Amino acid sequence: MLAEVVTWLATPASLDARRTGHLTAAVSLWSRGFRCRRAWGPHEAHCHAVVDRAIGACERRRTAIVLGSGLVRDVPLDRLAAAFETVLLVDVVHLWPARWKARRHRNVRLVDLDITGSTDLILDRATGLSDPLARLAADPSVDLVISANCLSQLALLPLERLAAMNSSKRRRHADLGRRIVEGHLVALERFSGRVCLLTDSEGRDVDAEGRVLERRDLLEGVTLPPADEDWDWELAPIGEQAPDHAIVHRAHGFADWHGSVARGRRARSGGPAR
Repeated sequence: MLAEVVTWLATPASLDARRTGHLTAAVSLWSRGFRCRRAWGPHEAHCHAVVDRAIGACERRRTAIVLGSGLVRDVPLDRLAAAFETVLLVDVVHLWPARWKARRHRNVRLVDLDITGSTDLILDRATGLSDPLARLAADPSVDLVISANCLSQLALLPLERLAAMNSSKRRRHADLGRRIVEGHLVALERFSGRVCLLTDSEGRDVDAEGRVLERRDLLEGVTLPPADEDWDWELAPIGEQAPDHAIVHRAHGFADWHGSVARGRRARSGGPAR
Protein backbone atom coordinates (compact mmCIF):
# COMPACT_ATOMS: atom_id res chain seq x y z
CA MET A 1 0.00 0.00 0.00
CA LEU A 2 2.82 2.42 0.87
CA ALA A 3 4.48 1.78 -2.50
CA GLU A 4 1.22 2.56 -4.28
CA VAL A 5 0.79 5.84 -2.39
CA VAL A 6 4.37 6.90 -3.11
CA THR A 7 3.99 5.99 -6.79
CA TRP A 8 0.73 7.95 -7.02
CA LEU A 9 2.32 11.02 -5.46
CA ALA A 10 5.59 10.83 -7.41
CA THR A 11 4.22 10.13 -10.90
CA PRO A 12 4.16 13.16 -13.21
CA ALA A 13 0.52 13.35 -14.24
CA SER A 14 -1.90 16.07 -15.25
CA LEU A 15 -4.62 17.29 -12.94
CA ASP A 16 -7.15 15.81 -15.38
CA ALA A 17 -5.53 12.37 -15.12
CA ARG A 18 -5.76 12.57 -11.35
CA ARG A 19 -9.37 13.84 -11.35
CA THR A 20 -10.63 11.20 -13.79
CA GLY A 21 -9.03 8.35 -11.84
CA HIS A 22 -6.63 7.33 -14.60
CA LEU A 23 -3.59 7.71 -12.36
CA THR A 24 -5.18 5.65 -9.60
CA ALA A 25 -6.13 2.95 -12.11
CA ALA A 26 -2.58 2.88 -13.53
CA VAL A 27 -1.07 2.46 -10.06
CA SER A 28 -3.53 -0.35 -9.26
CA LEU A 29 -2.60 -2.10 -12.51
CA TRP A 30 1.09 -1.82 -11.67
CA SER A 31 0.49 -3.30 -8.23
CA ARG A 32 -1.61 -6.19 -9.55
CA GLY A 33 0.84 -6.83 -12.37
CA PHE A 34 3.65 -7.26 -9.85
CA ARG A 35 1.63 -9.66 -7.71
CA CYS A 36 0.38 -11.66 -10.72
CA ARG A 37 3.59 -11.55 -12.80
CA ARG A 38 3.87 -15.35 -13.02
CA ALA A 39 0.23 -15.79 -14.02
CA TRP A 40 0.54 -13.05 -16.63
CA GLY A 41 3.72 -14.46 -18.17
CA PRO A 42 2.07 -16.74 -20.79
CA HIS A 43 -0.31 -13.94 -21.81
CA GLU A 44 2.56 -11.50 -22.31
CA ALA A 45 4.48 -14.10 -24.32
CA HIS A 46 1.49 -14.52 -26.66
CA CYS A 47 1.26 -10.73 -27.06
CA HIS A 48 4.96 -10.42 -27.86
CA ALA A 49 4.67 -13.15 -30.50
CA VAL A 50 1.77 -11.39 -32.23
CA VAL A 51 3.63 -8.07 -32.20
CA ASP A 52 6.74 -9.77 -33.57
CA ARG A 53 4.65 -11.02 -36.50
CA ALA A 54 3.37 -7.53 -37.14
CA ILE A 55 6.88 -6.04 -37.03
CA GLY A 56 8.18 -8.67 -39.43
CA ALA A 57 5.45 -7.83 -41.94
CA CYS A 58 6.20 -4.10 -42.04
CA GLU A 59 7.86 -3.09 -45.30
CA ARG A 60 8.83 0.33 -43.94
CA ARG A 61 9.83 1.00 -40.35
CA ARG A 62 9.70 4.70 -39.65
CA THR A 63 7.31 5.32 -36.74
CA ALA A 64 5.66 2.76 -34.47
CA ILE A 65 2.94 3.76 -32.02
CA VAL A 66 1.83 1.81 -28.96
CA LEU A 67 -1.65 2.86 -27.82
CA GLY A 68 -2.41 2.12 -24.19
CA SER A 69 1.27 1.42 -23.56
CA GLY A 70 0.71 1.09 -19.80
CA LEU A 71 3.58 -0.69 -18.10
CA VAL A 72 5.05 -1.71 -21.49
CA ARG A 73 4.88 -5.37 -20.53
CA ASP A 74 2.79 -6.73 -23.38
CA VAL A 75 4.91 -5.32 -26.23
CA PRO A 76 8.59 -6.11 -26.96
CA LEU A 77 9.93 -2.57 -26.60
CA ASP A 78 13.56 -3.50 -27.25
CA ARG A 79 12.57 -5.11 -30.55
CA LEU A 80 10.41 -2.13 -31.53
CA ALA A 81 13.15 0.37 -30.70
CA ALA A 82 15.69 -1.60 -32.73
CA ALA A 83 13.38 -1.99 -35.72
CA PHE A 84 11.86 1.52 -36.02
CA GLU A 85 13.28 4.99 -36.30
CA THR A 86 10.82 6.33 -33.72
CA VAL A 87 8.58 4.62 -31.16
CA LEU A 88 5.76 6.53 -29.43
CA LEU A 89 4.32 5.17 -26.18
CA VAL A 90 0.86 6.69 -25.83
CA ASP A 91 -1.16 6.64 -22.61
CA VAL A 92 -2.89 8.96 -20.17
CA VAL A 93 -0.11 8.52 -17.60
CA HIS A 94 3.30 6.84 -17.63
CA LEU A 95 4.43 5.25 -14.38
CA TRP A 96 8.09 4.81 -13.47
CA PRO A 97 8.46 1.29 -15.06
CA ALA A 98 7.43 2.72 -18.45
CA ARG A 99 9.61 5.79 -18.02
CA TRP A 100 12.61 3.66 -17.06
CA LYS A 101 12.15 1.39 -20.09
CA ALA A 102 11.72 4.37 -22.42
CA ARG A 103 14.90 6.06 -21.17
CA ARG A 104 16.95 3.08 -22.31
CA HIS A 105 16.23 4.00 -25.94
CA ARG A 106 16.98 7.33 -27.57
CA ASN A 107 14.25 6.86 -30.17
CA VAL A 108 11.41 6.11 -27.73
CA ARG A 109 9.15 8.98 -26.67
CA LEU A 110 6.28 9.20 -24.21
CA VAL A 111 3.03 10.85 -25.32
CA ASP A 112 0.44 11.80 -22.69
CA LEU A 113 -2.98 11.36 -24.31
CA ASP A 114 -6.43 10.16 -23.30
CA ILE A 115 -7.15 7.87 -26.24
CA THR A 116 -10.81 7.49 -25.24
CA GLY A 117 -11.52 11.15 -26.03
CA SER A 118 -13.79 11.26 -22.98
CA THR A 119 -11.91 13.47 -20.49
CA ASP A 120 -13.70 16.72 -21.36
CA LEU A 121 -17.04 14.93 -21.40
CA ILE A 122 -16.74 13.30 -17.99
CA LEU A 123 -15.29 16.47 -16.47
CA ASP A 124 -18.33 18.33 -17.80
CA ARG A 125 -16.37 20.51 -20.24
CA ALA A 126 -17.90 19.06 -23.42
CA THR A 127 -21.09 17.37 -24.57
CA GLY A 128 -19.48 14.60 -26.61
CA LEU A 129 -16.36 12.59 -27.29
CA SER A 130 -13.32 14.11 -28.98
CA ASP A 131 -11.19 12.47 -31.71
CA PRO A 132 -7.82 12.09 -29.93
CA LEU A 133 -6.14 9.90 -32.55
CA ALA A 134 -6.90 12.09 -35.57
CA ARG A 135 -3.48 13.78 -35.60
CA LEU A 136 -1.60 10.52 -35.24
CA ALA A 137 -3.69 8.79 -37.91
CA ALA A 138 -2.96 11.63 -40.35
CA ASP A 139 0.81 11.09 -40.07
CA PRO A 140 1.94 9.15 -43.17
CA SER A 141 5.17 8.07 -41.47
CA VAL A 142 3.31 5.80 -39.05
CA ASP A 143 4.08 2.29 -40.29
CA LEU A 144 2.87 0.29 -37.28
CA VAL A 145 0.20 0.92 -34.66
CA ILE A 146 -0.27 -1.44 -31.71
CA SER A 147 -3.40 -1.22 -29.59
CA ALA A 148 -2.03 -2.94 -26.50
CA ASN A 149 -4.74 -4.61 -24.42
CA CYS A 150 -6.56 -1.35 -23.81
CA LEU A 151 -9.78 -1.82 -25.81
CA SER A 152 -11.71 -3.49 -23.00
CA GLN A 153 -10.41 -0.94 -20.48
CA LEU A 154 -11.22 2.27 -22.33
CA ALA A 155 -14.82 2.64 -21.20
CA LEU A 156 -14.41 1.58 -17.55
CA LEU A 157 -13.56 4.91 -15.94
CA PRO A 158 -15.83 7.03 -18.17
CA LEU A 159 -18.76 4.75 -17.32
CA GLU A 160 -17.89 4.92 -13.63
CA ARG A 161 -17.93 8.71 -13.77
CA LEU A 162 -21.13 8.70 -15.83
CA ALA A 163 -22.87 6.59 -13.19
CA ALA A 164 -22.28 9.39 -10.68
CA MET A 165 -23.83 12.07 -12.93
CA ASN A 166 -27.45 13.18 -12.89
CA SER A 167 -30.11 11.04 -14.55
CA SER A 168 -30.50 13.25 -17.64
CA LYS A 169 -26.79 12.93 -18.48
CA ARG A 170 -26.90 9.19 -17.88
CA ARG A 171 -29.82 8.87 -20.31
CA ARG A 172 -28.15 11.13 -22.87
CA HIS A 173 -24.98 9.03 -22.83
CA ALA A 174 -26.53 5.61 -22.25
CA ASP A 175 -24.47 4.14 -25.10
CA LEU A 176 -21.19 5.79 -24.05
CA GLY A 177 -19.33 2.54 -23.45
CA ARG A 178 -20.15 1.12 -26.85
CA ARG A 179 -19.32 4.42 -28.57
CA ILE A 180 -15.89 4.47 -26.93
CA VAL A 181 -15.11 0.88 -27.97
CA GLU A 182 -16.42 1.34 -31.51
CA GLY A 183 -14.68 4.70 -31.78
CA HIS A 184 -11.31 3.14 -30.98
CA LEU A 185 -11.75 0.45 -33.63
CA VAL A 186 -12.84 3.03 -36.21
CA ALA A 187 -9.79 5.14 -35.32
CA LEU A 188 -7.52 2.13 -35.87
CA GLU A 189 -8.96 1.67 -39.35
CA ARG A 190 -7.95 5.23 -40.26
CA PHE A 191 -4.25 4.46 -39.90
CA SER A 192 -2.69 3.72 -43.28
CA GLY A 193 0.12 1.57 -41.84
CA ARG A 194 -0.13 -1.89 -40.34
CA VAL A 195 -2.31 -2.14 -37.24
CA CYS A 196 -1.84 -4.79 -34.56
CA LEU A 197 -4.66 -5.25 -32.05
CA LEU A 198 -4.22 -7.04 -28.74
CA THR A 199 -7.39 -7.28 -26.69
CA ASP A 200 -9.55 -9.39 -24.44
CA SER A 201 -13.25 -9.80 -25.06
CA GLU A 202 -14.77 -11.97 -22.33
CA GLY A 203 -14.20 -12.37 -18.61
CA ARG A 204 -14.94 -15.60 -16.78
CA ASP A 205 -15.06 -16.44 -13.08
CA VAL A 206 -13.56 -19.95 -12.82
CA ASP A 207 -13.50 -22.05 -9.65
CA ALA A 208 -10.74 -24.42 -8.53
CA GLU A 209 -12.34 -27.31 -10.45
CA GLY A 210 -12.43 -25.33 -13.69
CA ARG A 211 -16.16 -24.64 -13.62
CA VAL A 212 -17.26 -21.33 -15.12
CA LEU A 213 -19.36 -19.48 -12.55
CA GLU A 214 -20.03 -16.33 -14.53
CA ARG A 215 -19.25 -14.78 -17.91
CA ARG A 216 -18.94 -11.07 -18.74
CA ASP A 217 -18.77 -9.27 -22.06
CA LEU A 218 -15.83 -6.85 -21.92
CA LEU A 219 -16.45 -4.98 -25.19
CA GLU A 220 -19.85 -3.36 -24.60
CA GLY A 221 -21.55 -5.66 -27.09
CA VAL A 222 -19.06 -5.02 -29.90
CA THR A 223 -18.00 -8.17 -31.76
CA LEU A 224 -14.62 -8.75 -33.38
CA PRO A 225 -13.69 -10.69 -36.51
CA PRO A 226 -11.75 -13.96 -36.10
CA ALA A 227 -8.29 -13.31 -34.66
CA ASP A 228 -4.93 -14.69 -35.74
CA GLU A 229 -4.49 -16.18 -32.28
CA ASP A 230 -6.70 -16.70 -29.20
CA TRP A 231 -5.68 -17.65 -25.67
CA ASP A 232 -6.74 -17.54 -22.04
CA TRP A 233 -5.24 -14.89 -19.74
CA GLU A 234 -5.39 -15.61 -16.03
CA LEU A 235 -5.92 -12.04 -14.97
CA ALA A 236 -6.43 -12.77 -11.27
CA PRO A 237 -5.57 -16.18 -9.77
CA ILE A 238 -7.67 -17.58 -6.94
CA GLY A 239 -7.10 -15.42 -3.88
CA GLU A 240 -6.09 -12.29 -5.80
CA GLN A 241 -9.59 -10.83 -6.08
CA ALA A 242 -11.83 -13.58 -4.74
CA PRO A 243 -11.10 -16.50 -2.41
CA ASP A 244 -13.10 -19.07 -4.37
CA HIS A 245 -12.47 -18.31 -8.03
CA ALA A 246 -9.98 -16.98 -10.54
CA ILE A 247 -10.73 -14.36 -13.18
CA VAL A 248 -9.79 -15.53 -16.65
CA HIS A 249 -10.10 -13.40 -19.77
CA ARG A 250 -10.30 -14.63 -23.34
CA ALA A 251 -7.62 -12.75 -25.25
CA HIS A 252 -7.00 -12.26 -28.97
CA GLY A 253 -4.16 -11.15 -31.17
CA PHE A 254 -4.54 -9.53 -34.60
CA ALA A 255 -1.20 -9.08 -36.36
CA ASP A 256 -3.00 -7.35 -39.25
CA TRP A 257 -6.18 -5.67 -38.06
CA HIS A 258 -6.94 -4.19 -41.50
CA GLY A 259 -6.78 -7.65 -43.07
CA SER A 260 -8.96 -9.19 -40.35
CA VAL A 261 -11.61 -6.48 -40.79
CA ALA A 262 -11.60 -6.96 -44.57
CA ARG A 263 -11.98 -10.74 -44.23
CA GLY A 264 -14.80 -10.30 -41.75
CA ARG A 265 -16.67 -7.97 -44.12
CA ARG A 266 -16.25 -10.38 -47.02
CA ALA A 267 -17.53 -13.24 -44.87
CA ARG A 268 -20.62 -11.25 -43.84
CA SER A 269 -21.32 -10.32 -47.47
CA GLY A 270 -20.96 -13.93 -48.61
CA GLY A 271 -17.79 -13.30 -50.58
CA PRO A 272 -14.64 -15.44 -50.47
CA ALA A 273 -12.73 -15.07 -47.17
CA ARG A 274 -9.29 -15.37 -48.84
